[in-house]
Amino acid sequence: VLLVWGFSLVLLVSQRDLGTGSLIFAVFIALLYLATGQRRYLVIGALLLAVGAAISYKLFGVVRLRVDSWLDPFADPSGRSFQMVQSLIAIAGGGLFGRGFGIGAPTVIPVVHSDFIYSAIAEEWGALGALAALALLAALVQRSLRIALRARGNFRPLLAGGLAALMALQSIFIIGGVSRALPLTGVTLPFLSYGGSSLLIQFIVAGLLLKLSHDTA
Repeated sequence: VLLVWGFSLVLLVSQRDLGTGSLIFAVFIALLYLATGQRRYLVIGALLLAVGAAISYKLFGVVRLRVDSWLDPFADPSGRSFQMVQSLIAIAGGGLFGRGFGIGAPTVIPVVHSDFIYSAIAEEWGALGALAALALLAALVQRSLRIALRARGNFRPLLAGGLAALMALQSIFIIGGVSRALPLTGVTLPFLSYGGSSLLIQFIVAGLLLKLSHDTA
């Protein structure tokens, strides 16, 4: 656990990438829990994440910026917190049914096609559309967990469970980030965010799950 935690911190230092390091460590903890069933790993993982976050906040400006924008984005709405403020305005402006396809103004957010794609969905399709997207992602995770339960052997259940954890945690990180439920980590939303490498990885994940499902049939 300490080795992977240290690797995540090294990744943060070398790449200035808060999302990838946090996601790798969180998926690792989820796999430990799936493999052993011991909840202490969840507690240990949460404590190490908190310690790592505190250290990173003190040492790295990028982490400090993300946390400050999460705690009080309106302290600097036209500067460092501009993206977060515009994301919250877009989500609130969508209301229940949304402004309509192509009618909103999500491009005000600088990277709406990548990190903030969920904000665009919420603005144009409303809370119902955002919940529908969330339900589709939840269905993928649920089916992946079902494959894990039905898979044979020692490795295949953990593979399917790990892929389910990856999709679930990645979705939670970015949706929580753009809605200010969590600090923004900058990971992509599976199957929805723009990005060739991200989409390629998601299709590989889907292919592995289809193969595992076929083997259990």
